[in-house]
Amino acid sequence: MIVVIASMILFCMFMSLRALFYPSRWKIHYVSFHHFFFLGMCYVTIMIGFGLLFTLLELEGIPILVENGHPVSGDFFDHVFTTMYFSGITLFSVGYGDVTPVGIGRGIALIESWLGYTIPAAFVVKSFMNYDK
Repeated sequence: MIVVIASMILFCMFMSLRALFYPSRWKIHYVSFHHFFFLGMCYVTIMIGFGLLFTLLELEGIPILVENGHPVSGDFFDHVFTTMYFSGITLFSVGYGDVTPVGIGRGIALIESWLGYTIPAAFVVKSFMNYDK
């Protein structure tokens, strides 16, 4: 079951990112409200997707995050809040250090931070590139 849920989460994130790298249907390629809304939705999808992956792995007993030197504890909502918080600060490359990844979580966090770093560049290219030529 964990594989099915993780696959659906990864598929949604992939489809969100895919739109950044394919030509759009709109002929105007300048920065607009539509582009900023699209960028925001892309960030939200990635943040929630990685947060859900972290939550799923934590609930399966795989240690992913350590909060202030101790494993994340509490009920389901505490796990969700902590993983979403960690996902957000990792995606935006803030990294306060109060919640840190361990084990396989380090690799997942590395992928998320790389995406957070490259999404703005893809957004700029998509906003100003003219695919009609």
